[in-house]
This record gives sequence, structure tokens and C-alpha cells, in this order.
Amino acid sequence: MSSPSNKTDACGTCYRSIDAIPVRMIRQMYELYAKYYERTSLDIFLQDLSKKSGVILVYRKSDDVIVGFSTLQFFDFEVDGKRVRGVFSGDTVVEKEYWGKNALANTFYRRLIVERFKHPFVPFYWFLISKGYKTYLLMTNNFYNYYPNISGAKSERYQRIAEEFCQKTFPDAFDRERMLLDFGGDYVALKDTVADITPEERARDPKIAFFEQRNPTWNRGTELPCLASCDYESFFRSIVDVPLKWVKKRIGLHDRGPGVPHPRGKSASGNANAGAWTSDEADEGLKTRSS
Repeated sequence: MSSPSNKTDACGTCYRSIDAIPVRMIRQMYELYAKYYERTSLDIFLQDLSKKSGVILVYRKSDDVIVGFSTLQFFDFEVDGKRVRGVFSGDTVVEKEYWGKNALANTFYRRLIVERFKHPFVPFYWFLISKGYKTYLLMTNNFYNYYPNISGAKSERYQRIAEEFCQKTFPDAFDRERMLLDFGGDYVALKDTVADITPEERARDPKIAFFEQRNPTWNRGTELPCLASCDYESFFRSIVDVPLKWVKKRIGLHDRGPGVPHPRGKSASGNANAGAWTSDEADEGLKTRSS
């Protein structure tokens, strides 16, 4: 697969159900995936893809080449006798030249809104598992209510939901005591150059240090279970916050975003935080996984 010749090449996005993805696109998706991950194969990729509900595709408009994608799985389950609805992010990766662009994240957010209103009275959560801090920051920088949270907000309630999700989805890999998922030594891993944690990054953003504290074995592939609440409070707050943050960025006022204040208003990549659904922190190859 050819690499984009110009970092500013325009991208388009679309959501497709799994049974509506052409073979040529699936092959492009795998070639991109294998570029950023070790210990994988086409069989593993296809097995995982077959379990998903759909995929968000990011393509270069000039030639329709796939430069990013995120697989999604929608499901229902019960926690303490109450129905919960969720969306699980599967394999997610973006070509390096397009890190920092928000096309995929914005399309994902719109999909969340659609699914939220399909079942308006059922609690709805985004579930993800993170071996890299950038995946974790994507959640913390764009949601108000989430787990695990450095502030400890709603931790007991959300941890209970995360535990049930892990027990049902990854029973053989779930370590309840550490609240981690350990898939073993042959588990797919990010290549070394993708998401290392440096001392400078730990010092610059306390959420990175918190992620490493919760998942100290991230570099060998253990995954941190996370969830974000897609509640009406968050949606309504974002209606106000997103335009406000956009204006602040344009006039040079750095915004700290939801969650813990960020030193100097900067993201861990050094870019000003543009507010809800900025993907600067997480557009490197991200890995989440279904059983």
C-alpha cells in the first residue's frame, strides 16, 4: 500500500457494516494494521473482524486508499440485574502521516450519538482496552465521566461495570485483582517506535503517569480495561464546550479540557488541546481487542 505523498491530503470517512466491506478494502486494512503491529497474521485479523458489527473507514479522497479504520461491536449485557448497552472499539489504526487529524474520532462520536438515541433509556458506555497511554488519553480528553479516573470520580460504580464486561468478554485473560487483561506472551503488540512513555511525558501530563501506574506491564502487552459513559450530561455539556474550545484554540487560549487540568494547556504530543474529540493524543496505531 502506498504512503500518502502529502500530509495535508484530504480524507473522507464512512461507516460500513461488516458484511458490506469489499475484499479489496479488507486487504488494505490488514496491510495498514500489520505495519504497526507485531505478532499478527491475516487469519487473526479476519477472525477478529468477523465478530464486529461494523467499521469506520478513513480514506484518502485523491485515490480512495484506506489510511485509517476502527472496528466497532455493539452489544447488550446485564450488570446486577440491570440492562447495559455498549460499544466496544476493536482494531483501530491510523497511518502515521495522518496522526492529529480528527476525521475518525469525529465520525465515531457521531456514531455514538446515533446509537445513544436508539435506546434512549438504557445506560450506554464506550468500552475499550488500552495497552498504550495514547488510547487512554483519547478517552480522558474527550469524555467527562470515565474509568479509571485519576480523580477517582464514580470509580466504584464504573469499575463494577468494567469488571462485568471483562468477565463476560475475556474470562481467560481477566485479572480481577490487578484490573488488567493479560493475553500472554504471543499477544499482538504495538511496535516499539509507536507509543513509548518517556520521563518527559510522565512529568508533562499526570494522566500518563497514572496510566502507567494502573498498567505497569503495558510494554509487554497487558491491557487496561476502560469505559466512558455516553450519558446525556456529557452530550449536553459538549454542545457548549466543543464550540467554546474551538474558539479558544483559534484565538490562542489553550483549553484544559475535561478531567484533570493539563500542564500549560498542552497535550502530551505538544499540541494545544482543541477540546472534545481531539485525536492528537491517540492517532498512532491503537489496539483494542475482542475475544
